[in-house]
Amino acid sequence: MPLIVVEEDRVLRVAQVILDPSTSAERVAAFADYNSTDQPDFAGWLDALRGRLPGLYPADLRLVNSQEELRAALPQADAVVVESLDIGEAELAMAPRLAIVHKFGRLGDNIDQAACAARGIPVMSLRRRTNIAVAEHTITLILALARRLPLINGLVSESRLQQAGFAFRAYDRRHTAAANYGRIPDLRTLHGLTLGLLGLGEIAREVAMLARAFGMRVCYHKRMPLDAAEEQVLGVTHCGFYELFEQSDFLSVHVPSSAKTRSLVDAAAIGRMRRGAYLVNTARAEIVDHDALVEALRAGHLAGAGFDVQYGEPSADDDPLLHFDNVILTPHMAGASRMNGLIDAENLLLNLHAALQRRG
Repeated sequence: MPLIVVEEDRVLRVAQVILDPSTSAERVAAFADYNSTDQPDFAGWLDALRGRLPGLYPADLRLVNSQEELRAALPQADAVVVESLDIGEAELAMAPRLAIVHKFGRLGDNIDQAACAARGIPVMSLRRRTNIAVAEHTITLILALARRLPLINGLVSESRLQQAGFAFRAYDRRHTAAANYGRIPDLRTLHGLTLGLLGLGEIAREVAMLARAFGMRVCYHKRMPLDAAEEQVLGVTHCGFYELFEQSDFLSVHVPSSAKTRSLVDAAAIGRMRRGAYLVNTARAEIVDHDALVEALRAGHLAGAGFDVQYGEPSADDDPLLHFDNVILTPHMAGASRMNGLIDAENLLLNLHAALQRRG
């Protein structure tokens, strides 16, 4: 039975459910429930995938939470899957059986590619469908805010326009067109506007590519800027922290949640944003100070906000954010459908299977 070492992640636990017969019934049931929205026959899906993985299923799958736990597991490891843990010369020297190193994502800075190549160990990566979906949702929020969709949805009749405070008055069509007959003001066109990305991980890079397709200027802030060649490929420009807030028409949050990033976007940062700018968050709610956000919306400093992540999930009914018509709140579903995660897991495991088959 092969030993597969996987960096602990709530998403990657599905690999344990798929491969390891010793996985608790409770965890299997939890994943069946989690995926039931889009894969009601989770057991059937498991059986079908396992049938495509001879030699990999069944496996002993070991989840590790630290560099020390990773190293302890390496001597018997046949395959390793990492997100942020390092794979370098020292780790490879501990892993005589290793047939593949797999990054759960695309950015492989934590893997010594040359050291792996010298030992004949393939390194594989995965463009995750879940990341693509989150990026699409981010752009969806930006577009919806730019066109004021939360406010104008359904305002297509004279009575509905009047109820919403837009007194209908027909244009003189002998001379003009009749477009925007509701006379909705303050609509934005993304082309030529600036999108600021706070963080530039895998999701933010997907967002950058989509934003560039709309003709947006994209700037970003991260502690370690990209080199000029990488920036040119992505079409992005590095900014200082406050400079990012000052320049952005839309600012999108893409940093991980940690003690250091909690309330990173505070009143001071929001205050540096242009009046009439928008704030979007598909990362974690607590990165943005709740009270500072509410105050900026009440004061009209921000033109709107779009959040897929909430300060309580589910949110409290008395959250002030629920009462702004220029705020879009979605129930933490940017990565949907669930099939995105299942297909990511399937592609990852098929790569591991192919590597073990090649080794023989």
